[in-house]
Amino acid sequence: MEQEKFNFNEAYQELEQINEWFQGEDIDLDQAIKKFERGMELIEKCKKQIEKAENKFEEIKGKYKLDNSK
Repeated sequence: MEQEKFNFNEAYQELEQINEWFQGEDIDLDQAIKKFERGMELIEKCKKQIEKAENKFEEIKGKYKLDNSK
């Protein structure tokens, strides 16, 4: 099974749409549960993507670390 390609920007936009939906006046409880679960899935995926980026930044910083003690 091929792993789905994750797009951070699309996930963030979908989260914003879910948030806007919850701010509406007519909320269907069943739909709210589904949207809440989807939102939590997206948050978890975004969090993992951010952690990967942070690790990569640290790796790059370590690679180019200059010796300032001279």
